[in-house]
Amino acid sequence: MSEKKCVLVYGKCLNLSGVAACLKLEAGLDVHLADTHQCSAREVLDAFNPKTIIYDLTDPPTDLDLALLADRPDTQLIGVDPSSDDVLVLTGKRSRVVTVNELASLVAGQ
Repeated sequence: MSEKKCVLVYGKCLNLSGVAACLKLEAGLDVHLADTHQCSAREVLDAFNPKTIIYDLTDPPTDLDLALLADRPDTQLIGVDPSSDDVLVLTGKRSRVVTVNELASLVAGQ
């Protein structure tokens, strides 16, 4: 049996609570809900070590930032916009680029 993927839903708005409830129904996910007003992102990361963090894109926590992704390159940050079907996915994945052609290929998604 494969290990469940830890997902942290970071925020306590009604929409995120609904997202967490739906994701908990997925067999391969270990879903936790954390209140942004009661704990910091670092505290929650240390406690759960999530592979994915989901937050409200319209009200992003100030302590979820690019430095966090640099420290945890395997973690995805997914911002969901409850008023639309938009999501923003950020990862700390790094690529080595030596030439402008390599950078162009990276930008083009190749």
